[in-house]
Amino acid sequence: MQVHIVKVNGIIWSGEADAVVIPGAEGELTVLPNHVPLVTALREGRLVVKKDSEEIFTHEVASGMLEVTKDRVAVLL
Repeated sequence: MQVHIVKVNGIIWSGEADAVVIPGAEGELTVLPNHVPLVTALREGRLVVKKDSEEIFTHEVASGMLEVTKDRVAVLL
């Protein structure tokens, strides 16, 4: 699935991933391909992007929004 992690001043990371682990407002969640569409606020914590079971990108999150569609994950920080 395509993952885009952006801030107001530009893209932090963009690429293909197998999973995204993210601190959602109601607790940590893992987004996998074909996840149900979702929009939620983020809380403080660690965002992890995985490919082939390996962590390929991590970022500390203070707040933000997550949008999930069938084949795309957008994280707005």
